Amino acid sequence: MIEQQTRGSRAVLLGVHAFTHFPHLEGVSRNIPALQAQLTDPVVGALPKENCAVLPAHSEQGRILDAVCQAAEEADDLLLVYYAGHGHFDRGGGLLLATEASSNTRRHHSVQYEAIRECVEVSRAQHKVVIVDCCYSGLALRMGEASTEATDPLAIEGACVLTSAAETQQSLCLAEGSVFTLALVDVLRDGLTGVLPDGRRGNEQSHLSTADVFTGIKARLAGRIVDDLPVPEPRMATQGDGHKIPLARNRAFTGPPAPLVDVAPKDLPGQPAPDPLAEVVGQQTFVDGLVGYRKSLTPEHLPFVSPGPSHQSEPHRLFCRLRDIDNRGVLLVGEAGTGKTRTSLEVGWIALREGWRVFHVCPERKSSLTIRMTAAVLAENRPVLIVIHYLNEYLNDEEDNGAQLDLTALHHLLLPEARHRNIKVALLASVRPGWLRKARHIQLHDLFDEVELRQDEDFQRLVADHAVTKMAPTLVDRLGMERSRELVGHRPTIAVLMARELESRVVQGLPIPDMTRLRTGGTLWSWVRGALEGDDLPVDGPHRSAFDEVTAADWVMTAAAAAAACPQEKADVIAAANAALARTSSRLARADGVVNTLIDFGWLEYEGDSGLLNTVHDVVCDQLVESVLLPARGRTANREGTRALLAGCLTSPRTVGRYTTNLARLLNDMALDNRAEAVSAVLEEWFADNAHALGDVLRLDADAGGYALDVICSGPPWSNAAVHNWQKFVGPWLEEFGDDINAYHVLRWGLWNLPADGALLLVPVALRWVEAYGWRREASHVLGPLLRRNDLEVEVQELVLRKAMGWLRRNGELLEAGFVLCSLVDRINLTDDQTRRAVAHALGWLQHHRSVWVAHTVLRPLLSRGDLTEEEACRAATLALSWLDAHAAEPPATYVLCLLLAQPEPDESQMRRAVAFAFRWLDDHAATAEAHFILRALLEHPGLTDHEVRRAACFADQWLEHHSGMEEAGFLIRRLTECPGTTDDETSRRSCRPTC
Repeated sequence: MIEQQTRGSRAVLLGVHAFTHFPHLEGVSRNIPALQAQLTDPVVGALPKENCAVLPAHSEQGRILDAVCQAAEEADDLLLVYYAGHGHFDRGGGLLLATEASSNTRRHHSVQYEAIRECVEVSRAQHKVVIVDCCYSGLALRMGEASTEATDPLAIEGACVLTSAAETQQSLCLAEGSVFTLALVDVLRDGLTGVLPDGRRGNEQSHLSTADVFTGIKARLAGRIVDDLPVPEPRMATQGDGHKIPLARNRAFTGPPAPLVDVAPKDLPGQPAPDPLAEVVGQQTFVDGLVGYRKSLTPEHLPFVSPGPSHQSEPHRLFCRLRDIDNRGVLLVGEAGTGKTRTSLEVGWIALREGWRVFHVCPERKSSLTIRMTAAVLAENRPVLIVIHYLNEYLNDEEDNGAQLDLTALHHLLLPEARHRNIKVALLASVRPGWLRKARHIQLHDLFDEVELRQDEDFQRLVADHAVTKMAPTLVDRLGMERSRELVGHRPTIAVLMARELESRVVQGLPIPDMTRLRTGGTLWSWVRGALEGDDLPVDGPHRSAFDEVTAADWVMTAAAAAAACPQEKADVIAAANAALARTSSRLARADGVVNTLIDFGWLEYEGDSGLLNTVHDVVCDQLVESVLLPARGRTANREGTRALLAGCLTSPRTVGRYTTNLARLLNDMALDNRAEAVSAVLEEWFADNAHALGDVLRLDADAGGYALDVICSGPPWSNAAVHNWQKFVGPWLEEFGDDINAYHVLRWGLWNLPADGALLLVPVALRWVEAYGWRREASHVLGPLLRRNDLEVEVQELVLRKAMGWLRRNGELLEAGFVLCSLVDRINLTDDQTRRAVAHALGWLQHHRSVWVAHTVLRPLLSRGDLTEEEACRAATLALSWLDAHAAEPPATYVLCLLLAQPEPDESQMRRAVAFAFRWLDDHAATAEAHFILRALLEHPGLTDHEVRRAACFADQWLEHHSGMEEAGFLIRRLTECPGTTDDETSRRSCRPTC
């Protein structure tokens, strides 16, 4: 905004400091005068005083929205909306801005941030700025992360949202003002000097842009502690040129004037990432970002081969299925290289032709993708297809702990909100069967129906033939289809790679190696052996000598080590390959030529703009590594070869992590045909022999070592070996880096999984970590397992309890608080005062999260307590019934239902609902072994009607037909014979059943 345009600017300022039900915030009463003085100061020149509306602190919802809408209608240059006060949640998880009369139970008095966003969105103002200074204000950033396509009115000129905290953090307020707004006023009053993050000098900027103001606020608040609490880091999101909006003149300006730089700060959410595959992007953007081998996923390079019109994975059938079902998606299941990504793209093209929006989700390690997905979905009122490639890469464990993608939030927040706005949402995801077989994510079954891709040999051959015909026409013309088929095999991904390489060789007049006798099912191993055992295989460029100096087995060993180290910088990949090669008897001194040859073949390629070297497909890594672990797809592990291969990971901590990830994926797939056990034994033996060396490698870098430890502790191949070799492997890293914030991954895992004596050794480190970071949200992962331990000294237990209670006071509404509460409420040695406080925290948390799946982890210990007051028991039962509304058919419902049915003095209406849920569960699970828990609870319940008793008896008879040999059968038979109305024939028949 410049001087002659100030007349077209409008601002609305509201600060609420006095509340009927919330604590007062006296400092907020000083925010508005200070901020207004700066914005309307003629020296600063932001806007005339008459264009700055200051609302009374006692303003009600209607007056506030009227003022915002009026300003939005009148503004044509800058529209600025500011709020300070209390922030809280609506039932859907949206941000509410509190008014004087607001409370957590009287949300209707609060202003929905969404309503303000809508007013701002439709304004014709060129520049739009919203500043929110309240707890959980980061929820407002979703406005700034919506679609930036031309149809979005916020993206035409620029929009910016500044918040005082993240969406899960509480803001801080002092007597002289709120901490965030004090910093904002300071920046406007003093201006900026010095070097800015993008290299400009502050004193050479005539105006302060929104990005400059944000930079100044962050600098003033970084590392500050207020009342023993760390000041939360402010947040900012922008659209269009929102980061360049001039808010005010820079008081520190000394000249000469410098133009505003067209660069957004790198750490701002909502800015496009350098790699188009690293975010939630439209289909065309996703396709445009495909490079190298991945271009074969497009119809221009390789037309799609349909699995047949009647197959469930045929794209048109998939689209119709997604279009016609509600609240569920489709999970494509297929081995590596069987067409998961290509099928998803084909469905996407169909959806686009039908007028849908299509977004693709790919790994983005710096932030949660859930918010990005939500913003993309809700940005426009048209049907939308969300494609999630390799879903397992976003999910860390069975409770989505720390996951980039929160399935619970998608299921219970995004989909209902989209339905409320009449937006059709379809989810299409993909996984490999090896991971799916071991996955324990209950939300997968909530959200997705599984569809297996067509993977029979005939179809795979058809796709491979299609690839060689399209990509190697000269080869086919020269050698014929039959000979070409023999050369490339029938695995589609490998066929594409080989066809591309062989076509290049034929066009250049280079010889083709004779590999007919070496074909073993179209594996990459056969290709490598054939290439090396032919008369000669020249390679373009300076790398030809690699084949002359290394045997086939050693070449594959080196290539496998390079693939297992990906994705990384090329130097790190070569280092791993060199270390593996050094364990062989090869005459080759270095592995550079092998890695360069893999790049020449197209099996390794650089990822987008990241510069990282990676395999073109997981199947390349899998086949190379498997050919070393189990030669010729046998069942006897190659011990020496495996040990040489693993030597490659001892070059850096990040390489250890990459090896672990790639081996875990391969072992999951090998387990499907029972080939993993022999390899696992060799892997664990190597780990034990090299535990000290691994520990030394991890200590080379705190962050990369922590990453590697987290990956190793998460599952195969080495989580069990890590337990047995903990002191050698993890002890040195914890000794050096245990005080680092990222140590919580290792502490959590060790406290949960180590034997008692080993876990006790971690306690002092965990206590030091809690002392340093006990206020942060990550502390839930350390406090939870500490609270589970009853073998700590009394003084230590009391210290942990105090820390947990303090953490809950600050973070009790976070989803992560469930990890603390489930352990805290389960403790039996709490004092009465501690019990009341723990139960109050649990009930408050459940009120916010009663519909999420993980709530059962808090409900179970809460309902198990025998010392609840009547009011507490009634509230707990009500919340449990709310949870059952969403999850009555799922396995954890068994325990929740049993506990509800066993309540000593149940409310009549609650008891009737619990009984109804129990019968609903039995309708689906009466024949399962665990059904005896529900049957026992029902048959022991004194409040059943005669009809319900007979119905329970019928289910019990059904269960006994399948499980009469179980120990629990005797109890059920005895209870059934005591049921009223039981005939002599029924009693005789049941008594004759064989039992244990």
